[in-house]
Amino acid sequence: MDARTRTITSEMDSRSDRRLVRAARSGDGAAFARLVDRHYATLLASCQRMLGDVDLARDAAQEATLRAMLGLDHLRDDARFGAWLVGIGLNVSRGLVGVGHRQISLDLLRQDGRITEPTVHADPAELIATSELAARVRAAIDALPAGQRQAVALFYIDGLTQAEAAEELRTRPGAIKTRLHKARRSLRASLKDTYEEYIDMSDQTEQQIPMHVAELRRTQATEPGVERHILFLEDDQGRRLPIWIGPAEATAMALILEQVQLPRPGVYQFAASLLAGAGGRLREVRVTELTESTFYAQAILTDDTSVDARPSDALTLALVTDAPIYVAAGVLKQAEETTADRSDLIEEANAAVDDARVIADEAMARHAASMARLVNPKD
Repeated sequence: MDARTRTITSEMDSRSDRRLVRAARSGDGAAFARLVDRHYATLLASCQRMLGDVDLARDAAQEATLRAMLGLDHLRDDARFGAWLVGIGLNVSRGLVGVGHRQISLDLLRQDGRITEPTVHADPAELIATSELAARVRAAIDALPAGQRQAVALFYIDGLTQAEAAEELRTRPGAIKTRLHKARRSLRASLKDTYEEYIDMSDQTEQQIPMHVAELRRTQATEPGVERHILFLEDDQGRRLPIWIGPAEATAMALILEQVQLPRPGVYQFAASLLAGAGGRLREVRVTELTESTFYAQAILTDDTSVDARPSDALTLALVTDAPIYVAAGVLKQAEETTADRSDLIEEANAAVDDARVIADEAMARHAASMARLVNPKD
């Protein structure tokens, strides 16, 4: 395989990993299994090179898989799941043998490069801490109901597919999916304190900047139907982030910003009520990514569930529920770095005259006209 082919393949794998990570965060166990299956050989090889023992390497790889499952929300770059998983495996391996910090190239491992075996300097305190961590994780799994415990063992540790696990347990794949979803929720809750105490993943968690919706504006149309709607997020330092949204989403946001009382709840009020009726609540909204001028967001619920969303939808729901809004520091930096490429659009956005009040008034006028036609259809 030539260098160009390897580059193209690597880029395709990265895009595929990003999609699978998003699906896994939404509770798709099959997506997580595919992620682990894709990178498990490299994970196991890296652990074995450090530990020099295949059985210990398997234990380390299993622990790494569990940690990745519980800490997927801490992954900073979704496209680098493989490197992140291997990094967790190496941390586990270091704990098992007490070795000092050592960097191992993922590319080198993939190319079967030779790595000198590390010198072992056993640290009794570190070995005890690692043993305690493993015991807590296993205890949390053991505390699960029998069906969930069996599903976790077969799916995440033994690497079976949902269908294979279902066949092993003589049930349906759908039942396995349900058990895994409940198990993940229970494990997140029971191991939250343990995770924060033992697993230092701070370098994987990108700083989140608190921001708020400062204003909503609409550009003047050079021709019918081509006006643009822009919402501006702003932080305490006055930094502003413009995000372009659709006209329907802008209208819904304008009505909320202007506190217009509609005769019936809108779709975002309905979503908030539906969430509350199910015992949940929107904890926060995060703008997490900027790719080729397209922003991506996540809605984080109180049970730590993360739901991918368009920024316009997530931010409008945040306004309805009064939930805090955060923007990843990397997104702000990237937006600032690409200002020159979007100078015309940003200049147009800053020059926009129509604000939320104008947009809301027009929406209410259209609503009133529609109601009048219903009352007097001949007019």
